Amino acid sequence: MKKIWFILLFLNSINSLQAQPTNSDSLRLDLREAPDDTSKIKHLILASLYLPYSEADTALYYANSIIGSSEKIDFTFGIAWGYSIAGEAYLYMGDFAKAMFYNSQALRIFETLGDKTREWATNNQLGEIYTGIGDYKKALEYILKGRAILFSAGDSLYNRLYEAFEPADSLRGYHDYNIANAYLNLQMADSALKYGKRVSIAENDWSGTAVLMGDIYSMKRDYNTALMNYNRKTFENYPVDSAKNFIGKANVFRLINRPDSCSRFALQAIKISQRIKYAKGVLQATEILSSLYEGSDPSNALKYSKISNAVKDSLYNKAKINQVNSIAFTDELRKLDVIAAEKAARDRFKILSLFGIMFTLLVTGILLWRNNQHRKSANVRLQKEKQTVEETLEKLKSAQSQLVLREKMASLGELIAGIAHEIQNPLNFVNNFSEVNKELLVEMKDEIDNGNLKEVKVIAKDVIDNEEKIVFHGKRAEAIVKGMLMHSRSSTSNKELTDINVLSNEYLRLAYHGFRAKDKSFNATMKTDFDDSIGNINVIPQDIGRVILNLITNALYAVMEKEKQHEDGYEPTVSVSTRKVNSKVEIKVSDNGNGIPRKVIDKIFQPFFTTKPTGQGTGLGLSMSYDIISKGHGGEISVETEEGKYTTFIIILPINN
Repeated sequence: MKKIWFILLFLNSINSLQAQPTNSDSLRLDLREAPDDTSKIKHLILASLYLPYSEADTALYYANSIIGSSEKIDFTFGIAWGYSIAGEAYLYMGDFAKAMFYNSQALRIFETLGDKTREWATNNQLGEIYTGIGDYKKALEYILKGRAILFSAGDSLYNRLYEAFEPADSLRGYHDYNIANAYLNLQMADSALKYGKRVSIAENDWSGTAVLMGDIYSMKRDYNTALMNYNRKTFENYPVDSAKNFIGKANVFRLINRPDSCSRFALQAIKISQRIKYAKGVLQATEILSSLYEGSDPSNALKYSKISNAVKDSLYNKAKINQVNSIAFTDELRKLDVIAAEKAARDRFKILSLFGIMFTLLVTGILLWRNNQHRKSANVRLQKEKQTVEETLEKLKSAQSQLVLREKMASLGELIAGIAHEIQNPLNFVNNFSEVNKELLVEMKDEIDNGNLKEVKVIAKDVIDNEEKIVFHGKRAEAIVKGMLMHSRSSTSNKELTDINVLSNEYLRLAYHGFRAKDKSFNATMKTDFDDSIGNINVIPQDIGRVILNLITNALYAVMEKEKQHEDGYEPTVSVSTRKVNSKVEIKVSDNGNGIPRKVIDKIFQPFFTTKPTGQGTGLGLSMSYDIISKGHGGEISVETEEGKYTTFIIILPINN
C-alpha cells in the first residue's frame, strides 16, 4: 500500500522529478546547499515518502525542512505535504496528539486547494490515528469518509492512478484493506474477512495483505491458515509489517501452547519496533510475553508487564487522549468560525445591496415625479419595490438573529470546557470513596463472620463518613450542572437577587479553564478584589454572566497575544474587581495586554466590528454586552485603555432597579 503515496505525489505535478534512493546524511548535506525553490521541496517530498515507516526521526527532519522552505516562497502545496509527512511520522512514533494536529492542518490546506486525492489520503490517516488510540468506530467513520471523497471524484481520478502505476483493482484494494482492518479492531471477524479477501485479490503481492489475513484467521481461531498467511511473504523492506508479522506469529504460538516459538518471534518484534520507534509494536509484543510467562515464570511475566504498562501509559494515558480529542474539537470550532465569518460577509453584502436598492428607489422616484404622464405606472412599480425592500429587511433581521445565537453558543462552548474541568474533581472523589466503601463492606462481611462486632462498628462508621463525603461531592457536581443548565437556557428577562461577587468569580474560573482547554501551554495570573459589602443585587444572572464571560475571554485573548511577542519580564495578568459606589455597583475587568488602538475605540460597541483576525470573532460580543447592560439593566459600560499597556472595561449597575 505504501506505493499509493508515491502515486498521489505524482498526480500533484511532481512527475518531472525522478525519486532516487539516497543516504540520509548525504541528503541533509544537500539541504544546506540547495536553494529554497519548488524543485528542492519536491525532491524532499519524494525522498521522505517511505521514511515514516522506518526512520521516523529523519522523516520529521525532512518534514520541517519542507515546511520551512515552502513558507519562505509561499508554496502552499509544499506546506501541506510537510504537515502530512510529519503527521504520519508522529503516528508511527505513537504521538497521536501531534499526529492529529499536523494531519488536521494538512487536511485544511488540501480542502482549500481542492485536492480531492490528498483529502482522501489524509482522512485515511486520521482514521489510523483513531485506530491508534482505540476509537475504532471513529476510525471506520474517517476511512469511509475518505472513500466517499475519492469515489465522488469519478472515474477520471481512478484512471489517472491506474494508467500511471496501478492494476485496475489496486486502489479499491487499499480502501478494502483499511475497512477490513477497522472491522478487525472492532472484533467483527466475518466482516473483516469479507473485505480482507478483496484485498488479497487486488494486492496479493503486498506484505501487509499477508499480515492482515493472518490476523483475521487468528481471530477466527483457524491457526493453521493464519500461520500459512504469515509465512507467505518476506518483509525486509517493510519493518512495520515485519514487526506486525512477528507479533501475529507469536500470538498464534502462544494460543497453541508453543512457548519457545512464541518467545522467539515476540522478541524479534520488540527488536524491530524499538529500532524504528514503533511503540504499538513494543506494546503488543510485551503483552504477549507477559501473558506467556504468567503461569510459568512470574519474574519474566512481571518484567514484560511493567514494560507494556509503561508503553501503554505513554500511548494511551488520559491526558494524551484528551489532547487528541481537544485538537479535534478545536478544529471543529475553527470550521464553525469560518462558516460564521462567511455568513457575516454575506450579511454585510446584503446591507450594501439594501442601500443600493434604496438609492435606486430614490432616483426612480425623482424621475417619476418629473414625468407626470407615467405617474400611475410609476406608483405601481414603486409599491412593488417597497415590498421587495421590506422582505429583504426581514431576511436581514433573521440573519442577524442567527448571528446573535451563534455568539451565545460560542460563549456556551467556553463554559462547557471550563465546567468539564470543574466537574471532574467531585466525580473523582465520588468514584474514589465508592471504591473505598466497597472494600470496607467486604472487610465488614469478614468481621461479621468472625463475630467481631466492635470492628464491624468501626468499619460501619468509616462507611457512613465516606457516604457523607460522596453526598457532599455529588451535590457539588449537581450544583455545577445546574449552573450550566441555567446558563444554557434562553433568558426569560426575569431578574433575581444575585450575589455579584460569586457570579463574577464563577465565570472568571470557568472562562480561564475554557481558554486553557484550547491551549494547555497558556498560563495567566488571575486576580480578584471583591467588595463584600455589596450583598445581593437584582439582575438577570444569565445575561450578566454572558457579559462577564465575554469580557474575561477578550482579556485572556489580549494577554495571550501579547505573550507571543516574548517581552522580557512580561507576566499575563487578568483581574476582576467589584465595589459599591453610592447606590450603584461597579464591576471592572482588566488585562495588561496590548490595549485598544485609539482610532477604533469609538467603534468597539458597534455590531460586527472586531479587532480579531477573520474567522476568530463575529464582532457581536461587545455589542450584545452593551445592549444587556444599558437596555436590559439600565446601567453603563465603558472602557479605559492605553495602547501597548492595558485595557479595563467598567460596568456600572444600579442596585435597586
